[in-house]
Amino acid sequence: MDATPTPRARRPLAALAGAAVILAAGAGGLALTRGETPQPAAAIGATEDYALQRARAALAENPGDWRAQVIVADAALVQARTTGDPAWYTRAEAAARASLAARPGNPEALDALASLALSRHRFAEALTLADRSLAAAPDRVAPLGIRGDALIELGRYREGFAVIERRLMARPDLASYSRASYAAELRGQIPAAIGLMELAVDAGRPGGEPRAWARVQLGLLHFGTGDLGAAERQMRTALAERPDDPRATAGLARVLAARGRTAQAGRLYDRALVRQPLAEYAAAIGELGAVRGDRAAVRDSVGLVVAMQRLQRAAGSRVDLDLAQALADLRLPGPADVRRARAARAERPGVIGDQVLGWVLTRAGRCQEGLGFARRSLRLGTRDATAHFRAGMAAACAGAPAEARRHLGTALAINPHFSVRWAPIARRELGRLGA
Repeated sequence: MDATPTPRARRPLAALAGAAVILAAGAGGLALTRGETPQPAAAIGATEDYALQRARAALAENPGDWRAQVIVADAALVQARTTGDPAWYTRAEAAARASLAARPGNPEALDALASLALSRHRFAEALTLADRSLAAAPDRVAPLGIRGDALIELGRYREGFAVIERRLMARPDLASYSRASYAAELRGQIPAAIGLMELAVDAGRPGGEPRAWARVQLGLLHFGTGDLGAAERQMRTALAERPDDPRATAGLARVLAARGRTAQAGRLYDRALVRQPLAEYAAAIGELGAVRGDRAAVRDSVGLVVAMQRLQRAAGSRVDLDLAQALADLRLPGPADVRRARAARAERPGVIGDQVLGWVLTRAGRCQEGLGFARRSLRLGTRDATAHFRAGMAAACAGAPAEARRHLGTALAINPHFSVRWAPIARRELGRLGA
């Protein structure tokens, strides 16, 4: 499933040209503050509801209607995305496989299965399915975005960015602009990333979930530069257009926490967690607990993160890398955590895997090895404050004070508010190192 809203973009030619320059360089970087790889799906509005109702009616008359099964699969994927309930993954898979059984090799069902694999972080599987879809129908646009996402997550940046550029040129819409924005962010080209995400917002339907998602990503890009005012405006605008949107609620919570309004931030994270039970929200609540020195709150968050990821794993998702990162932030890792991170990085062998494994090793006291992976995570020019902070802490622990000062100083220069918990530690460590 790959959204294709009607574009209403500003500066389209400039954006396309800029993206072509960015992507032609063929390398990628790291951005952990953005959450999942951008793949906004069409929200279920009046038109989609009508299509889904007709699909269900068609299936009641003819259970072998393969097109109707694809519509049901796509709708289930949207529900999984918007609710955070992994049970929808199982329903999406059942409908897509029923479509393939009724019409073997049909590319629409392959696309649905490929999108499902992306959502489950099964990137090699997503790539195989996208390639099968393209082989069946080479001129279709939908599988291009899926293929590009999978290649990037597998660390095959040159190929991935070339595919994203191809999709952007074929269909400049919200899905294409957001992917091109992510590519720019990965390369550390933040102004270009912001401009492309503005185009993604403009291409979305007002009040729709994809537009709200894109606006939240735009707010997070501003947050990543330390511009809390611009970030807050985007989050509040997203909430005005789509009240109680959980991602916008969590985004606003992050901004308010950076402003020192941690009690209000905690309430907003709680609200987001109720509406969309994602482990990242539970981890953020734990981070606030750590800032307060509330060990019970941190333990509760650890338990909640583990339980949520267990549910995701039961629904077919590979969550070990996400779990390793969350737990390394909330507690000191043990040998089992290191093994988990190593195995996860082997499945996701790009800069994200490098950064997470490096952080787990550093927090486990294996600092020289952690520094090696931290350096690898920065090899592509990222401008992510968290990545530089982690590299700085690894260097300090490994006995490389000059390198530690450089990375910690860079982290705070990029965004002095990058983390309500870790930014003060970065400043304190810089002071200890004599910076």
